[in-house]
Amino acid sequence: MKGMSRLTGKTIRDDGQLPAHLQQSLHDILSTLIGTRICRRHYGSLLPHLIDQPCNDITKLKIMNGSATAIIRFEPRLKIKQVQVRSADRQNAWDVTLIGTYSQYNQDQTFKQSYTFGAAA
Repeated sequence: MKGMSRLTGKTIRDDGQLPAHLQQSLHDILSTLIGTRICRRHYGSLLPHLIDQPCNDITKLKIMNGSATAIIRFEPRLKIKQVQVRSADRQNAWDVTLIGTYSQYNQDQTFKQSYTFGAAA
């Protein structure tokens, strides 16, 4: 699938483990706070709301739940198998790693994609 970069407006290329259009879609879903899109009020995730929460096991569980729920709801091309969350090297930041599969050319491909949220990530 071809797509357009939301940053440059140019055609995006697949150079990672996950196709670039899916990377861009995941980042957009996870970084959009629910209720901020005018025509799609339910679009997004709880991650932006959880950035200022304490770095503890409860917040970690909320991040795992919020990530998986948002991706299952808004990105049907992906099947999430695991969400790993750990404190980033910087204070007040989280590393979120998504592990799952996506269908390409009628075959399931596995992927592992990481994102960092919080503390001016």
